[in-house]
Amino acid sequence: MASNEVLNAMEALTYERDRQEFALGDTLDIKTGLILAALTFLAIQSSDLIHAGLGFYQRLAQYISVASLIIGGALAAAELYPRDYDREAPPSKYQAWIADAEERHRQHPSDADPVNAEAFTSARLTSALQSVQTNLAINKKKSQLMICAFFCTMAAFAANVLTLLSRLF
Repeated sequence: MASNEVLNAMEALTYERDRQEFALGDTLDIKTGLILAALTFLAIQSSDLIHAGLGFYQRLAQYISVASLIIGGALAAAELYPRDYDREAPPSKYQAWIADAEERHRQHPSDADPVNAEAFTSARLTSALQSVQTNLAINKKKSQLMICAFFCTMAAFAANVLTLLSRLF
């Protein structure tokens, strides 16, 4: 394979991964929104249970639930906090890069390479690889926050189920 063919193949793979990372951020936000809805429901349930006059162990379970709800809500809010994702550079950036490269080549023909499709593809690929790395780091952090919020939700759910079961029996 020629160098330009390799760059083209790599470019397609990199852009697909860049799109996936960008879309993953939205997916994580949607899932976290569902977790936040569950936290809200559990908070209402805990409030009703606490006002129902509970025994010591039932109150303890509800304190655990409330603590989990507060921590889970804070983690969900941190996950949903807006972040700046890297995206494909606008065409104006590439136009400026091409103009600068052509000017360098005109001034120093022996030192600077002329602008060609391979150089342009390489520059775009470098930019896309940087975007993938930046967006991957953002999504890893968002994913960790979402997972922690999920475990807090499960802890609150378990505490509420235990409280409800102990009230029934």
